Amino acid sequence: MDNNIVDNIIDYDNYKLQGVQARNYYMITCTSLFLIGYIFYFNLFIATFMASLALPFKRTYIKFKIKQQKEILKQQFRDLLYSLSASISAGRQMSEALIEGNKNLALMYGGEEPIMLELQYITKSIKDSRATDEMLLKDFAYRSGIEEIINFADVYSICRTTGANLGAMISKATEVIMDKMAIDREIKSITAQKKAEAKIISSMPVIIIVFLNLVSPGYLDSLYYTFCGRIIMTSALVIIIISYYIMNRMVEVKV
Repeated sequence: MDNNIVDNIIDYDNYKLQGVQARNYYMITCTSLFLIGYIFYFNLFIATFMASLALPFKRTYIKFKIKQQKEILKQQFRDLLYSLSASISAGRQMSEALIEGNKNLALMYGGEEPIMLELQYITKSIKDSRATDEMLLKDFAYRSGIEEIINFADVYSICRTTGANLGAMISKATEVIMDKMAIDREIKSITAQKKAEAKIISSMPVIIIVFLNLVSPGYLDSLYYTFCGRIIMTSALVIIIISYYIMNRMVEVKV
């Protein structure tokens, strides 16, 4: 697609951590890591070093925010699908359906939501004849990197190329995509409980260490002030992190 015709509004594969979000991230992450370092090592120097790990961990957090941003867009696109399917079934062209979809979703979402930014750009481009609806949909789909949106844009492009029954094809594609998203949503709700359990299980050793230090000061001194004790505490911390990662990977199901 000609990049001179269609500009990238949002790069969904990038996320800028800045302003209040950056401040909150560093405050929460540094504090959490400092507390974990102090609980496991009872040493301010090591705890401060642990807090500094917030800098390399920022990459992991950004990946999480990118995934979260795409998940939000996917759920918002589901609502757009309802509107597009209804409009096309009523005999409207895709360009008209997109303009109407912009009006319909404006009743549900604020102007700063990703789907609204995309629809505002698409409708403005259609009215100004800057690009065809097919080009705009494909640009949006492949920029988002979301399989459901890409599938929809590809189906529409094939319909335009082959001259197929647009209403029937779009309705069928919408039905398939909606079913897939419904299954995905159901799986996420089922695995949410398991993910919560993984967090509870992973936090239990930390809670136990804090509890022992509160009710019986000095009981864990051999783990804090001896070389073997440091190795044991480090091993325990590594095992907790690895276990949490494995538990999350086990309940991660892709449709």
